[in-house]
Amino acid sequence: MDIIANINQRLSFDKDRVCYGGEDKIKKVLNESPVKLPNDYIEFLRTISGGENVGVTFEVEEEGLDIYIWSAEVALEKRNREFNYPFNKKFLECSWLVGDDLGDLVYFYGEGNEGFGLYRGSVGGLDYNYADKIANSLTEFLVNGVGIDIATSLD
Repeated sequence: MDIIANINQRLSFDKDRVCYGGEDKIKKVLNESPVKLPNDYIEFLRTISGGENVGVTFEVEEEGLDIYIWSAEVALEKRNREFNYPFNKKFLECSWLVGDDLGDLVYFYGEGNEGFGLYRGSVGGLDYNYADKIANSLTEFLVNGVGIDIATSLD
């Protein structure tokens, strides 16, 4: 399913941020990820990772909050630079960072307390013990709207 073409009605985004490509960067993501990434996420990366694109920001309409899903290149940079600290080492060995809320929350794939899926946690404390499951997949999240409220709340 084409996620971009079927975005949940609660979300809006700048269609100019869609930029197909980035296959070489996506291959790096697949090689570096310590977890098997779902096909819908990989396909989504193919729609947002071309050229110099940094990803897509979705605004949650009635909330005025943002969900930013990074391009392949930005995901690699965040993993290898911004979050590459000794205190994050154990977490990064079992997770793949995919985005943030342009603030204190980060979104990631991994095997948490509720099984494999898309989780969110605080930038200052990346740990599955304190993470909340958003959805089983990016499709559930961005198309079906599962977990939108979880992804944007600080609870």
